[in-house]
Amino acid sequence: MGQFSNQHYSHEHSLEVLNLLYGYDSFLDSLTTIADMGCGSGLDVEWWASLTTRDDPPEPRNYTVYAVDQDVSRIDPDILSRNPNIIPIQKNFEERVIPRQVDLIWSHDSFQYALEPFKCLRVWKETLQENGMLILTIPQGVYVKNSSLVVEQHNHQYYNYNMLNLIYMLAITGFDCNDAYFYRKRNSPWLYAAVYASGHEPLTQQATWYDLADRGLLNDSLMNSVNQHGHARLEDLVVTWLDKDYYKITD
Repeated sequence: MGQFSNQHYSHEHSLEVLNLLYGYDSFLDSLTTIADMGCGSGLDVEWWASLTTRDDPPEPRNYTVYAVDQDVSRIDPDILSRNPNIIPIQKNFEERVIPRQVDLIWSHDSFQYALEPFKCLRVWKETLQENGMLILTIPQGVYVKNSSLVVEQHNHQYYNYNMLNLIYMLAITGFDCNDAYFYRKRNSPWLYAAVYASGHEPLTQQATWYDLADRGLLNDSLMNSVNQHGHARLEDLVVTWLDKDYYKITD
């Protein structure tokens, strides 16, 4: 269950992003296949599988939704019976387990469990169509809340992420972090990213910020930071989120 005491709290947190996406009709119209990596109890999967248009009357979108988890028995059987367009796959999401490319990968409260995060992101990039989107939500283990440093270590989480190293990893593995969306709410551990699979092949882990800038995978604030300091600084980062507002990520 990760950071949440039960599946309903987890899904309630997911809805903060899902409800934003529901307003983007043309984007949702472009999708046909979704993969939920680390689907848990399946409540997010059902949201995608049962999604309708905002027409009057609403029309079902009928997405094909792959529900990937190491234990798909946790998915409520009623969810599967109500939604025949859900395809459960009991596998490790760090491997290539979906037999086709998909339009969108949804990963809420799951990527932090990847034992080989670079490999995982490369696999997800291969699983996406070019210009397909990865929407990722993960917690930081170290963050500032009300001017106090919070350090947490949950079970089976071996890496700690912040916004800069998340962007660095995404760009190295071939995701476009220029035409992209990021967010972190102040006093919250949660990092949000919505990035497109670029046409670029992944770079090696020896790639520098300059290599990423040369490929056009970084936004202007990061490029300016790298050019000025030789590395990226969080205090310089300005990002756009799905609500189209701009945010400084300062802690």
